[in-house]
Amino acid sequence: MDKKFIFLAILLLETSFKVANTEPTEDKRALLDFINNIYHSRPLNWDEKLSACSNWTGVTCNHDNSRIIALRLPAIGFRGPISSNTLSRLSAIQILSLRSNGISGPFPSDFSKLGNLTSIYLQSNNFSGLLPLDFSVWKNLSVLNLSNNAFNGSIPSSISNLTQLTSLSLGNNSLSGEIPDLNIPSLQLLDLTNNNLTGPVPLSLRRFPSSDFSGNDLSPENSAPPLPPILPPSAQPSKKSSKLGESAILGIIVGCCVLGFVLLDIQTCKSIGQEAAK
Repeated sequence: MDKKFIFLAILLLETSFKVANTEPTEDKRALLDFINNIYHSRPLNWDEKLSACSNWTGVTCNHDNSRIIALRLPAIGFRGPISSNTLSRLSAIQILSLRSNGISGPFPSDFSKLGNLTSIYLQSNNFSGLLPLDFSVWKNLSVLNLSNNAFNGSIPSSISNLTQLTSLSLGNNSLSGEIPDLNIPSLQLLDLTNNNLTGPVPLSLRRFPSSDFSGNDLSPENSAPPLPPILPPSAQPSKKSSKLGESAILGIIVGCCVLGFVLLDIQTCKSIGQEAAK
């Protein structure tokens, strides 16, 4: 019994030691490749000898420290584009926040590999070019903030496939064209302000206030297709009114005839009376 107890205790200690010393080695290398290929004015304590999960600024790991699931590096002073094959290797990442920096270049195409993302915060940078064509690769996305950049082109209709999206911020870019029909019942916050968008607001988005669309060249929010011209009654008579009109005319004619006969009869009687008086 004692030997079994000692064995179990040793096994438990070994397991605890392994868990305590688990490091997301590949994710750690991906972050080092990222930081070594982009200018940043603020120093980071990303020492390769230290634990990324316990000591690295902005890094959050999962419960057993085997993967990095969140990266939050706002206002670090990044300048320039994100090198390919760096952050895109963080395949378990759920939250990515690089807001309020000076990151430039297009939206990284290899971010399509980050299928577990739930929140993307890239606002207030210098990103430019077109938005990704297929947003459905981020099926778990609930927050997408790309505002205050220089993105152009149209808003991809594939955003409507993000069925868990609660917040969409694309304001203060150079987006153009019509707003696609984004029928996303879960959407609670919307910002499309200060772009070059045209056309009407889709019915699916008219539940949001007009302030969410200000700074564009949109049609009135509640605009609808024009109705066909309504002709005046005289130019477009109904069958019923036509029948009534015909009856009225016939009545007038009959009345005139009766009146004529009455007048003629009175005149005849008057003439006979005058002859008799002579």
